[in-house]
Amino acid sequence: MLTGTPLQNSTEELWALLHFADPVNFASKEAFTNQFGQLTSQEQVADLHKVLKPYLLRRVKEDVEKSLPPKEETILEVTLTPIQKTYYKAIYEKNTTFLFKGAKSKNAPSLMNAAMELRKVCNHPFLIGGAEERILADASATAAKEREQASTDAEISVKPQTSPKKSWKQLTGEQLIKSSGKMVLLDKLLPKLRSGGHKVLIFSQMVRVLDLLEDLLRLRDYKFERLDGSRSASMRSAAVDRFNKPSFDRFVMLLSTRAGGLGLNLVSADTVI
Repeated sequence: MLTGTPLQNSTEELWALLHFADPVNFASKEAFTNQFGQLTSQEQVADLHKVLKPYLLRRVKEDVEKSLPPKEETILEVTLTPIQKTYYKAIYEKNTTFLFKGAKSKNAPSLMNAAMELRKVCNHPFLIGGAEERILADASATAAKEREQASTDAEISVKPQTSPKKSWKQLTGEQLIKSSGKMVLLDKLLPKLRSGGHKVLIFSQMVRVLDLLEDLLRLRDYKFERLDGSRSASMRSAAVDRFNKPSFDRFVMLLSTRAGGLGLNLVSADTVI
């Protein structure tokens, strides 16, 4: 038998494979599940490995393909921006006065699942209901004050210098990056990877994070493809072909973690984020 996941999803499935291979030694599912059902201790895992050894041949890519370079993993600690810290604290303390300020009822943040809302904040505050509009409004008001102050200073200055008014698109792009520590890091990291000739896969569990990453890539004029659960098999195949062919010059592939696998061959990429 050939299987992609030897331990399957449950001990019952594993027993079914072993029973098929050796129905004499693995006759009783109840006895097997009683012994290995939960795998709560290290001893159980060690015992199961001993049981599997005569039946299981495990080969990893490094054993088969000797030309593969060794994998290097770099963990970069990213701090939250001041805006993220403000929203994180407000959600953690369930500060509805701050969270619901100026928000419409249909666009107000939900506190039913605080842990999920905190995860959203750690990715990007724009994922919180009403936060994007509020952050952009505050940034616009701050920019207007700065221009007013600059024009006042220019009147009493020998060389008047006033900063030009930013468009809404510029303001949105700025806040898209400045509001999230991960976006700040990614905005610094991608140009270096691009200049080094790398091709990048960026995974996220949240599809809405992929939407924000799309905005960032368009803002910086990077050519990219995207795969998530909404893409059909033919669309996936076409996106993979475009990403792998040098003539299309695709730099980034955005993927949801659920859309990974399924026969995708993204061997042309050498960096995963």
